[in-house]
Amino acid sequence: MEHLITRILVPSDFSESSDAALEYARMLADRFGASLHLVHVLHEPLLAEGLAAEAFMSEPPAIRAGLVDDARAHLSQRATGTSSADVVFGHTATRIVESAARLGVDLIVMGSHGRTGLAHLLLGSVAEAVARTALCPVLTVRTKQTLARSSTPPVEAEAMHSRQGFG
Repeated sequence: MEHLITRILVPSDFSESSDAALEYARMLADRFGASLHLVHVLHEPLLAEGLAAEAFMSEPPAIRAGLVDDARAHLSQRATGTSSADVVFGHTATRIVESAARLGVDLIVMGSHGRTGLAHLLLGSVAEAVARTALCPVLTVRTKQTLARSSTPPVEAEAMHSRQGFG
């Protein structure tokens, strides 16, 4: 029998919802015999928002190296049993989708913070942007705390996705 899921990417921002997504992805990887890959994106807001190279000034190399070292240390705490763990710079959603394409993953499993209202409008949703642009399926995982903050009950949200052709 051919496995449909052979490689899984888990983007991590080191939050509780990312850790929940990682645990869910581990379960799927075990079930399907898939490899597991982690990525953390260090957001570069000016570059990521499309400003010209002349307007962008990166952190000094020593600070940048420190950010990478800190991110790698956090990833290594989560990387047991994974095939790869990578730290990249750029626009978060774009770099996640690029990492998925580069690795040839069959599934992205990521946490969702469940922001609504003004927070969603101002901060956006990385998970939503990834789901819109990824070439593979995207599974979002929320914690019980995130579900409790959500104004839409899970069953109602599932029905909305089904009506919109997502389920």
